[in-house]
Amino acid sequence: MSGDPEGAPGGEETPLDPRVVRVFALLFYGLLAGTGLFWVRVRTGEWWPEPFRGGDVTRSLLYGGAFAVLVLAATGPLMRRVPWLRWLAHEMRRMLGPLDLSTVLVLALASGVAEEVFFRGALLPVVGLTASSLLFGLIHTGPDRRYVAWTAFTLVVGFALGWIVVATGSLAGAVLAHVLINAVNLWRIGRLEVPEGFDDP
Repeated sequence: MSGDPEGAPGGEETPLDPRVVRVFALLFYGLLAGTGLFWVRVRTGEWWPEPFRGGDVTRSLLYGGAFAVLVLAATGPLMRRVPWLRWLAHEMRRMLGPLDLSTVLVLALASGVAEEVFFRGALLPVVGLTASSLLFGLIHTGPDRRYVAWTAFTLVVGFALGWIVVATGSLAGAVLAHVLINAVNLWRIGRLEVPEGFDDP
């Protein structure tokens, strides 16, 4: 398949206003986190998921930190060498524009905390590791089949983050890993130069 998704011709940047990106992220992820917390409240009578209130926090943070280091060590070279991941990184760069540090931090913190509250804090105890990880992967997709690389990556990450929560009883490590992975990879993407006429393999 050739050409970019409709509305994103090869090499043409369509960056969003960073303020719009930050506001949208706070609203969307705030709603996601609020939905997860409300669900926990209705189901258990508690405002915070059990993994936020207990578990082995130290071991969770160690697992989460180690996992983030492994993922970040791999994704840098993969973005440069794997055609679909390289295309995805450039496509996100075209859409988001040159991300400044404040936008990167807002996106990473909001998405990392909210998605862990919802998927690992609220959903995992109800539907289990496999179903919650599959749903996590499936929401990370796009309008073009080439986004399958993003879906596959988040599916693997979702299983790993869910395993950390199951193994330690704490969300701390999953939140740490999620925020770190998002922050570093968004910073990398924001620094990319979009090649003129860039296209998928």
